[in-house]
Amino acid sequence: MNMVLIENAAGSSQVITIIEEFAGHSVSRDLNPGDHAEIPVTQFKSITVRETYPDDWLSRGLSRNRAAAA
Repeated sequence: MNMVLIENAAGSSQVITIIEEFAGHSVSRDLNPGDHAEIPVTQFKSITVRETYPDDWLSRGLSRNRAAAA
């Protein structure tokens, strides 16, 4: 199995989001400055890394709160 190491540099002020897609499912996680993630990869998985903006955090938090209340 192959692994990919993704690190958000400690001096960065930007949070990044990693999105893993496989078998019709999607999993995302945020990396704060100084954090890293080791992700196993296969030919059937795609990985997207993008900058996360404060508006994204707010909309995700609101969505989680609505889902928890339902």
